[in-house]
Amino acid sequence: MKKIAFIGAGAMAEALVKGLIAAEQLPAEAIWLTNHANEARLQELHSEYGVSITRSRTELLRDAAVIILSMKPKDAEAAMLYLKEAKLKPGQIVVSVLAGIHTSFLEKYLPEGQPVVRVMPNTSATILEAATAVAAGVAAGSYEMRLVSSLFETVGTAVQVEEEAMDAVTAISGSGPAYLYYMMEALEEASIQVGLDAFIGKQLLIQTFKGVAKMLEQSDLTPAQLRANITSAGGTTAAGIGVLEEQGVKAAVQACVHAAATRSKEMGQAFTK
Repeated sequence: MKKIAFIGAGAMAEALVKGLIAAEQLPAEAIWLTNHANEARLQELHSEYGVSITRSRTELLRDAAVIILSMKPKDAEAAMLYLKEAKLKPGQIVVSVLAGIHTSFLEKYLPEGQPVVRVMPNTSATILEAATAVAAGVAAGSYEMRLVSSLFETVGTAVQVEEEAMDAVTAISGSGPAYLYYMMEALEEASIQVGLDAFIGKQLLIQTFKGVAKMLEQSDLTPAQLRANITSAGGTTAAGIGVLEEQGVKAAVQACVHAAATRSKEMGQAFTK
């Protein structure tokens, strides 16, 4: 692969740049970026990583095997008009990390047969620990899916799904970090309330979250089984779990996910009208 081009130079683009360079997928100078107007941001990325930056559409897209749309969703239509006018070559892969926007919306601006792949990473890409889902548009085949998956594996893990699952993916792994930060926030506050030093409480909680994630990764047991294994009748954990059940926390979490999935569908519908 000779070159990757990014349209949009925000946090997700930077995370991918960092991962691609660390994985030695291609040299820094073969990674090209542009954005709408923030020249200072482009210069920052050039200075930090040695990537190529440009305002020329011809220069950006020339010989680019993959074109990654990483701007804000509200700028999607302008970006697609930009690509429509560019007249992409057959085989150039358009990759979207735009939440809620279906490949069918993007494809209507492109020549028939242009491969489009939709991707939903999460913010942990910034530390190379993202959970990413990859879905094919009409013209994207196994080659395109393997290539795009390999790119996003440089910033974490990547799984292939049908596009119909993307609203659920957005609600689980896309928004998931925020749910866990919310839980961490509550536990940090509670640790102080029961008498722990704030710094010590935070360190204990971080390691607890790490340990739980590792246990889930390595164990064949379900989360329910792992929880039951450390919940003794009449014990401290049982007392805490009992309050969570009384307060309907599980139902609240499930309602949270449903609300996020519904909002993702609504966002997508705004781009099909």
